[in-house]
Amino acid sequence: MGRRATTAQALLIITLAAWFVARSGFVFSGEYGPSGLTALSGLIAVAAVGGLAATVLVIGARRLSPRANLWALAGQALLAFGPYLLIGEVWGPVAGAVVASVLFTLPHRISWLSAVMVIALDVGLSAVFGRVGADGLALVGRLVIDVLVGANLLGVLLLTDVTRRLTAERAAYAALAVAEERIHNAERMRVTLGADLSSVVRLSRLGLDGEQARARLAEIAVTARRAAHTARSIIDTRRELAGGQTDPDASAFPSTTISPRLAWLFTLATTVNCALLVLVNFAFYVRPSFAGWVLVLLTLAGCAILQMYHGAPQVTGRPPRRWRWTLPLHLVILAVAVALTGPHFAPTITLAAGAALYRWRRPWSFGVLAIVTAELLLVLPSGATVGDHVYLVASLTGALIQAYAYCRLPEVARELAQASAGLARLAVVRERLRVTRDVHDLLGLSITAIGLKCELITRLVDADPVRARHEFRELGTLALRGLADIQAAISGAPELRLAEELRAVCSLLDASGIHAEVAVGAAALPADIDTLLATVVREAVTNVVRHTATATTCKITLTTRDGTARLRVTNDGEPGLAAAGAGTGLVNLRARLAAACGRLSAESDHDGFVLTAYVPLRPAQRGRLHPAGLGRDPDRVDPVPGVELGHR
Repeated sequence: MGRRATTAQALLIITLAAWFVARSGFVFSGEYGPSGLTALSGLIAVAAVGGLAATVLVIGARRLSPRANLWALAGQALLAFGPYLLIGEVWGPVAGAVVASVLFTLPHRISWLSAVMVIALDVGLSAVFGRVGADGLALVGRLVIDVLVGANLLGVLLLTDVTRRLTAERAAYAALAVAEERIHNAERMRVTLGADLSSVVRLSRLGLDGEQARARLAEIAVTARRAAHTARSIIDTRRELAGGQTDPDASAFPSTTISPRLAWLFTLATTVNCALLVLVNFAFYVRPSFAGWVLVLLTLAGCAILQMYHGAPQVTGRPPRRWRWTLPLHLVILAVAVALTGPHFAPTITLAAGAALYRWRRPWSFGVLAIVTAELLLVLPSGATVGDHVYLVASLTGALIQAYAYCRLPEVARELAQASAGLARLAVVRERLRVTRDVHDLLGLSITAIGLKCELITRLVDADPVRARHEFRELGTLALRGLADIQAAISGAPELRLAEELRAVCSLLDASGIHAEVAVGAAALPADIDTLLATVVREAVTNVVRHTATATTCKITLTTRDGTARLRVTNDGEPGLAAAGAGTGLVNLRARLAAACGRLSAESDHDGFVLTAYVPLRPAQRGRLHPAGLGRDPDRVDPVPGVELGHR
């Protein structure tokens, strides 16, 4: 969607550049001749037109405060009307840029009245400073040009604005969807897992003495199994969306839309203005007979109907049925009219070419544009100046973009609104995968340890009551640790410490009857690397306890060399399926290490099964890390960690 916003911005820039070139070319056209133009007047005119184009671009970016917008409009008024005092008849009409800015910036209750006043002022100044003897047709032509340019620039401004706003809103909508998913997960973990672990804490505090001791121990074991089942259901990413909801729907998207009817009205206004401009051209330059006027009016009426049929956005969103026949007919009629009467039909044929640009694919549409441009240049009078040619080509470019923009305006709004639903679903899936990882990696050890401790206590309660009581008290510690892990999984910022994890896994291995050997030969690690390696230790030892058969010894070593930390976890048992690399846990670890520019290897050797994690220590090698080695979300739906959809 960012590419669409960039494309819309490029359309605005191209439109303003085309208008700047066209207006500058008009100053140097044969309209005034060499006697009407001096070096100073030409410089003033080009500078003022450039300033108007620049202020329209700045206003369209919507980065100015309301007060700054008013100052920008005041500056536009000075640029649009001040040159009349300096260069007189050479100037104008350029008030269309001010009209577009006024309609785009000011509140609706005053914008239209202000736009009318701007046009009236421009026409009035043209009458005062124009050439002596210029009739009313020249003033009508300037009025039509102001309206036409204003509608053109306003349409492209709206296209750019709606694309930008929808792009921003889709990110906000996706963030809301993620927040809803996160709230649902938080509620589910607190109500289910949290309740189970809190029950373990309460029961462990009652101790192992008394007649109900074995019953309490059995209840804790049942609670641990229930918590493990709940954790597995949370890890299952195939479940339905949060709260039993259906997929995010585009209709629920809080969109800023442009109605197809509004774009249709803009197209109608442009079509009517172009027809009026053709009439002014004929009245001013040709002065046809009555029969000629009838023919011109019939041609314009038919072409206007055809232009609205296939060159305007459809309210239904569907293309007209027979545009493939009507559009070529439209172009042929106008091409014949241009061949017979000269460039006076240029405004209407350029709109038709814009419709061809929108409807036909390349290279057919480009071929039509080339033919139209060539015909218009060929029918220019023999005395046409370079400025006339520049004005014609630039005007054609602006009209093409205008026709294209009005057709695309509602379509882009509709597409972005629909795409936002897909983005929201993608963000929800990423959040779900993030929770899946953290529940698996963080809670797995605590829940597994509680179950193993219960089995160990059952064996020790008669054989070694003192140790049984000690292990029973540790159940509460494990449950409290699990509650903290739930909070970490909910917040998305697990704060693990390697030293604490090493003590915890040693206790778990001891409860499982596995001898633990730990050797840490590394100095203090960066906080994010320490957290990442703590996660690796937790998952590796959990896999040893859960999935590795006949293991009697587990060795954990940590070393640093050449700016890289190496964590090695070895056990002498036979690896199960998960240990061999097909389980969710090792996939999670590989993703976490990859986010830190590290890697993970898991293989069997003569000592048993070996899991080794490598991660660079220097920030230049690994980039900025988030807790547990998670990266930023590529769609910038903050604060969702970046989880790739391929990770399961």
